[in-house]
Amino acid sequence: MKIKNHTMHLPTGLYLSPMVRGSELAMRMLARDHGNASLCYSPMLRDGDVIYVHQQWKKYTNIEKWKSVQIDGAGRTDSVEETAYLLLHDTCRDDTANCVVQLCGSSPKSLGQATAAVLDLYANTNGCVLPAGIDLNLGCPQQCASDEGFGAFLVERNPEAAVSSISAMRNAIDSYCLQLIGTKPTLSAKIRLMNRFEDTILFIQKLHKAGIDYVAIHCRRLKDKHYGAADWDTGRKIVAALESTLPVILNGGICDYECATAVLKQTNCHAVMIATGYLQNHRNFRHSNACISISALTIACEYLDYAELYPPPSYLYIQKHLRWILRHILQPSGDPTFDKFNFSDPRVKLWTFLVRPYLRNIAQFRLFLALYVKLLCDEDRTNRVPEWILSLIEDVSFKIIKEAGQTS
Repeated sequence: MKIKNHTMHLPTGLYLSPMVRGSELAMRMLARDHGNASLCYSPMLRDGDVIYVHQQWKKYTNIEKWKSVQIDGAGRTDSVEETAYLLLHDTCRDDTANCVVQLCGSSPKSLGQATAAVLDLYANTNGCVLPAGIDLNLGCPQQCASDEGFGAFLVERNPEAAVSSISAMRNAIDSYCLQLIGTKPTLSAKIRLMNRFEDTILFIQKLHKAGIDYVAIHCRRLKDKHYGAADWDTGRKIVAALESTLPVILNGGICDYECATAVLKQTNCHAVMIATGYLQNHRNFRHSNACISISALTIACEYLDYAELYPPPSYLYIQKHLRWILRHILQPSGDPTFDKFNFSDPRVKLWTFLVRPYLRNIAQFRLFLALYVKLLCDEDRTNRVPEWILSLIEDVSFKIIKEAGQTS
């Protein structure tokens, strides 16, 4: 088998961050086409799930798209099924050579095996084209990471294991790619700031010696999680300290193109990584000279168009995206008169309805946007609303949307 590979060039500019149920193929393609993204990351994948999918990959290759990942009554999916879909079905040739697959785990041996498994799965099922890179999550601050000992908690509790994991992943890439002609996939790590600047630098240097090609740094500390201002000054100092040895990508609360440009200029980093800013409005990251006001409705419609072209593993992804896009309208944080428990307010009704488990197909989510327009956008609809929504408005209701799921 002859494996094809891209010529490695680490792009500058804007990167789409890895996000659980947020950086799936539909969002990656959308961020590239309309959000100026130069590199995109997959959602985080657990090492054990990846290894199991690799062992049983033929079992998962015939999964019917969209209806493949089962969801229980509590809104939970089987993580192995979801991982199988993300690896085997949630990619395409236009995506692969510009996609970094992110792994998480705490065992060097398991992470090395998972790295080789990712490469082998792509080689066997994706036209023999390997991903642009493999990344290790060393920055997740969530409770699941604490419970399972990965992400930022692995660094906090056992930094030696984190470094050993990078070594194992480096060896896996080098061994698998011996048959390649050209550049192999990159290896990177996404970390957080440590409490002391010196400790952060020392840890990055250890990761570099173990085999990373570049590092992405969330410029907040573990205790901050996703809150508060990013510490760009420390980020700038890290970039300067590593300037001659390692490209540095910085991340943390970047909301639009102007903010991204300011961080690039202030810190001199190689690129910036963007998470929720892309989820809220991907078009906010176009070049400032081309920037015009784009409605949340337009952003939501664009996402649904891409989700129809590139169906995500389950409707949970679409719900997450629409809630990020519409949050500032349906749950306005700066309005002192807004009461999130007032169900006579159509904003509260729509927000609550959006997470219902009977919303499970594209047609229902399109109907939901029609109902959003009907209830909240009375003025001058014809100039601002797509024709397909106008055609649905007259008859749409909460009941009609629910019934559309029963007949699909």
